[in-house]
Amino acid sequence: MGAENDTNNLEVKGEVTEPQPPSKILDRSLFTRRQYMFLVVGVMIQAFVYSFEVNLMYNCQSKIVANFNSSSLISVLPVILQTLSAALVPFYTKVSDVVGRAQSLTFAMVFYLIGYTIQGTSNSFLQYALGQIAYGIGSTGMLTLTQVLIADTTRLINRGILFALWDLPSAINVFTTQPLTDPLTDVASHPNANWRNVYAIVGSLALVGSIALLVPLWYLQKKTEKKGYKAPRRSIGWLLHEYDAIGALLITAGMSLTLLPLILANSYERNWKDARILSMFCTGVVCLALLVFWEAKFTNKPIMPMRIWANSTCFGGLVVGFFMTVMAAMNWQYYTLYLVISRDLTFGRALLLERGYQVAYLVFQLFTGFLMRRFNTCRPFIWAGIVVHTAGIGMMIPARKPTSSDAFVVISQTIVGAAGGMANIASSVAVTGAVARKDVSTVIGVTQILGSFGSAFGGALAGGVWTQYLPSRLERHVTGPYDEYQAMNNPVYISSLDSTTKGQIIEAYSDSQMLMSIISMSLAVFACLCTIAMRHVDLRNNHLMEEQDMEVEVEGEKEEKN
Repeated sequence: MGAENDTNNLEVKGEVTEPQPPSKILDRSLFTRRQYMFLVVGVMIQAFVYSFEVNLMYNCQSKIVANFNSSSLISVLPVILQTLSAALVPFYTKVSDVVGRAQSLTFAMVFYLIGYTIQGTSNSFLQYALGQIAYGIGSTGMLTLTQVLIADTTRLINRGILFALWDLPSAINVFTTQPLTDPLTDVASHPNANWRNVYAIVGSLALVGSIALLVPLWYLQKKTEKKGYKAPRRSIGWLLHEYDAIGALLITAGMSLTLLPLILANSYERNWKDARILSMFCTGVVCLALLVFWEAKFTNKPIMPMRIWANSTCFGGLVVGFFMTVMAAMNWQYYTLYLVISRDLTFGRALLLERGYQVAYLVFQLFTGFLMRRFNTCRPFIWAGIVVHTAGIGMMIPARKPTSSDAFVVISQTIVGAAGGMANIASSVAVTGAVARKDVSTVIGVTQILGSFGSAFGGALAGGVWTQYLPSRLERHVTGPYDEYQAMNNPVYISSLDSTTKGQIIEAYSDSQMLMSIISMSLAVFACLCTIAMRHVDLRNNHLMEEQDMEVEVEGEKEEKN
């Protein structure tokens, strides 16, 4: 610690170098054990409340969007959310470094609550999507900065366990929220059901969770600032430079313009031959190309620094996280609707049937965290997770047939979930342990960006299959008259058809589900190849050598001078 303090207080040409905001604002050594536990309890309360909200919304969103007669557009929502997230993650990490974690989280929580309010009072899909934008602004900050809080204050050997504990409440809330789904959204079985009550519940819980997290965080940050560890104030111009506003704008435009056409093309009469769809997609590709050029040539504060990509262990872990997110987003985007139609279930029962994936994912994250602590390694769990995950997706192809048993559905999804949780938590620990301490918040930001892009990309792939491939399968299978739009969006309409036509529509749905699983298996191969060059990470070393940290600091000072 002495060398670090000397470095942080080093004078260069008569000027004092900037203190490192993350380590000084959130340095574990500045807190007593009781104060630290005060923060951990707040984080865990917020985690439990957030998981309840997310699971309840996941259960109800398909039914809510169906009220707007826009089920096929549901994949637009995660694309909007994840596109915003990719642009805002570096903003939150940088702002929190400058003005403080508490201020940044407070800003995020305000938008989080505003988003729920707009969604709960919306009367159209457009208003609902605008609520998703506000919600995305808030949830991005909350998720990113909570991960940074854990990484800042937790030793590497225990980091996997803490990351897993933050996610673990969902393993409980997948069941606690399920009984609420139909009473809140299914008017057919519950005449007094009103989907707006969903937002009354989640909005109230979000307020409780925000208070539980912000109170200890503000308390500890103020105590830290009284000891003299206060981040320097900076101008808006400096912040925009540090944030790389142009890079963030190019990411947002590139993701939006390339992914949304995959979902929206079918809503235009000429589909992909429509000039508007083609121009939107091509412009997005150009924006992504400009992003690469800008990041490589013109900015000295890139959103994704090259030294992270040059690190083979970090690169492999980031790629694994990206592809695992893509596969999850694609495989489950329309699965609830498929189960409702193919097995004559309510939305609540269909969600309960598919929960094997999520429960296994969360439990095996924690299990893997303890195994990594025991054996002081990450790589074997990444490799095992990817291989088993790929095999599990192969099992899901026959399991998703309408004639398969419910037990086969649960078993296949449980295998995929367990393997996914193992690979994900191991890769998360690997990337934070393979970089110097001063790059930890940056690599968490990159992880979040890739996760956002992966989720958006997976959702867009699913939307592309559903809006482009499904109509052709309907045309092939259905022999009688039917309304294509209703057949793709309205479960009530499908259930009212004669048994022959309904069965043919289910066959078309099944073909689409099978294509999504095949695409997922192909992506898993790329993820596996990118992990070959990963190196062993010693989890007992909290971070890389202090000399490497100092090199990063000197490198940053050179960039500032340039």
